[in-house]
Amino acid sequence: MDIKTYRGRSNVSGAVALDDRYFIVADDEDNELSVFDKKQEKALKPAIILSEVFNGEIKDGKHQEIDLEGAARIGDVYFWIGSHSTSSKGNDQPARHRLFGIHVTEDNKGKFSARRYGTIYTHLIADLKRDTRFAHHGFGQAEHIQPKDKGGLSIEGLAATPEHGLLIGFRNPLAGGVTENGYLKNGKAILVHLLNPLPLLQGQAAQFAEPIELDLDGLGIRDIAWHKDQQYLIVAGPYHANKGSIEKHRLFLWDSASGELTQNPADLEELNIEAAFFFPKHENQVVLLSDDGKDKKSFQCVSVAL
Repeated sequence: MDIKTYRGRSNVSGAVALDDRYFIVADDEDNELSVFDKKQEKALKPAIILSEVFNGEIKDGKHQEIDLEGAARIGDVYFWIGSHSTSSKGNDQPARHRLFGIHVTEDNKGKFSARRYGTIYTHLIADLKRDTRFAHHGFGQAEHIQPKDKGGLSIEGLAATPEHGLLIGFRNPLAGGVTENGYLKNGKAILVHLLNPLPLLQGQAAQFAEPIELDLDGLGIRDIAWHKDQQYLIVAGPYHANKGSIEKHRLFLWDSASGELTQNPADLEELNIEAAFFFPKHENQVVLLSDDGKDKKSFQCVSVAL
């Protein structure tokens, strides 16, 4: 496996291509975005400071991190989503309940800036709780449980659809399943299809399609990326902290039209995949970013053929 190391970010948690050369990365430890040139090993400067882009509506400091976890592009709008989880101790974290969009501009060669698109959406879980189609997913209970505990709440995936919707992927909770030795087994991963993200950030009420549950061998969604047509690449991983019961991450191709799921044979070894995206002209090579928590100044990147 050909692994490349990039410096300037460590806790990578979401990423999306800007074009065939540049990609933009979120770190779940702060409210900043960094642009990388795939041909260079270090983050470009300056970073995009979200508190500046949103004129203080997004704040910096203790308990203010959005815990950015997913990214997707629709037209010239780049969407980012927070985990919507509690803290690791189970305390409410309102700053994590964010879905927002930005425009990104290359002002000079290798120097990028951003401006906001519309409002910040903060009511996703509240809207899902009101929608009776999602009642059996237990979001009302999950939002008060630690994100990596059984039945907790953690969003980690975001993908655009060809129809300009968004697929929101949950690492936790899982639907169904049975408990064995304190772990949930055979649960199904949950996808929420938000139909109107662009109008939503312009003030329209959220509209959701029917709930989607996927059998990923008991794993949750760590990221999801649109591949082509109605096909998506899903990074699947354990909903828990992966300490007492080590489970490797896996890749699946999912066809939303037919419902067919196919596992990619790639062995991801011990990589802790947190982000996946495609460069526009390389649709058969998915780029995977790993947050391993070892080096506080870098992250690993690997491309996998589909």
